[in-house]
Amino acid sequence: MATALLAAIKARGLDELFQLEEGIGKQSPAAILEILRHPPNDSTPLPSDKLRLVIIYYLSLPQSSPLTKDQIAEFEAELKKAGVGDGIKAFEYVRKVREIMQMSTMGGSMVGAEKAGSSLVGGWEGGFGALSKGFTDRLKDGGFDNLLSGVKNFLPQSKNLPVTRLVEALMDPSAAATQALQDTDDYLFLDPRQPRQSGPAAGKAKRMVHAEGIVFVVGGGSYVEYTNLVEWASRVGGSGTSPAKKVTYGSTEILDPEEFLGVLEALGGTD
Repeated sequence: MATALLAAIKARGLDELFQLEEGIGKQSPAAILEILRHPPNDSTPLPSDKLRLVIIYYLSLPQSSPLTKDQIAEFEAELKKAGVGDGIKAFEYVRKVREIMQMSTMGGSMVGAEKAGSSLVGGWEGGFGALSKGFTDRLKDGGFDNLLSGVKNFLPQSKNLPVTRLVEALMDPSAAATQALQDTDDYLFLDPRQPRQSGPAAGKAKRMVHAEGIVFVVGGGSYVEYTNLVEWASRVGGSGTSPAKKVTYGSTEILDPEEFLGVLEALGGTD
């Protein structure tokens, strides 16, 4: 099974796509188009692989440097040539949502616009890196090092996804990033043990350390988000003065990448 899985990864070039995803925001449109036209190492990515690559790249670009209409037309032409069919509606829907979010932030600061883009791309981070470190470790323990040697960058970088960064800011603020703390400072804080307050201070978030948390995503969740939270909890729990962390994750539904593309495609087909 492990041999067949790694052979499929290599055939589709998922390891190459994952390596590209790690620094995709630094790539030029011409470089992404070249990969769509000539996949590296004679690999044959599925049409959906190419579609995810384009969507991840589009969402990774800052609002200050968007794709031009001509560049978008080039990407759409390549995707259609690759055989994505109605899947092109997923790309159209993502562009429409980002344009709406950009317009909603025009009256505010550019920081707000960048945060909107960051929120969108968050669900796609790790799109080609869903092969977890735990799985790779088990392969190594089973003596499959020679198989792994032919697949580059099989292990994702140790980084927190957006949901994990927010949970860290709420549960372990001393270790959280400044931006995550600023984001969660606006969250509504409800504690039945605290005396009732009125005025501007009512419901303001308080930076406190918590040992247990429940994370529920309204909409589609993913196994990647779940494992990222579990890895964070195991990494920080019980170290020093920080208590062990217990995080329960849930969502309206759990979607794999193909199903998520299907949802975007369906949304793109509605008026």
